[in-house]
Amino acid sequence: MTAPPPALVVRGRAVDLTEPVIMGIVNATPDSFSDAGDHPTTDARVRRALDLVDQGAAVIDVGGQSGITGVPEVPVDEEIARVVPVVAGLHAAAPDVPVSVDTYRPAVVEAVLDAGAAIVNDISGLLYPEVAALVAGAGAGLVVMHTRAPPKHKVLDDGLYGGDVTGDVVAFLAERLAAAAGR
Repeated sequence: MTAPPPALVVRGRAVDLTEPVIMGIVNATPDSFSDAGDHPTTDARVRRALDLVDQGAAVIDVGGQSGITGVPEVPVDEEIARVVPVVAGLHAAAPDVPVSVDTYRPAVVEAVLDAGAAIVNDISGLLYPEVAALVAGAGAGLVVMHTRAPPKHKVLDDGLYGGDVTGDVVAFLAERLAAAAGR
């Protein structure tokens, strides 16, 4: 008997993980380091996302706040206003495509889950543990990234990892997994 193929199941949608999966990125920010406002309207962003799906993206990740360091955070309401229309528009146009949102703030997480997001891509290393509960309650997926710096900050410390980057990453993610599970 063979094992079922590995899949990521989020909000009733399965993403086949037997081969590499492409995630398309659509930024809803005027100052993104990758596309710097190339898609200035919600309609343009949704069209871009659908183009990425047509080109093979299995998941679309939407960002509403640039990760550029040294730049202040945008207000929560502004981030919500940037990403929710894109998530809702893409979810309506392509309901089988899982939409991920690059955020770490609980109010934004709640709003994007209500709009149909299937994954939250938390670049903060789960700075706010309540994000995990919101995601779990929606049956969505949670990506927790390793970081030693708060969002929008850069750490320049050659001795930060004590010579064991791998050990530090594993320990950090194990601790964050426990936090996500409420332990």
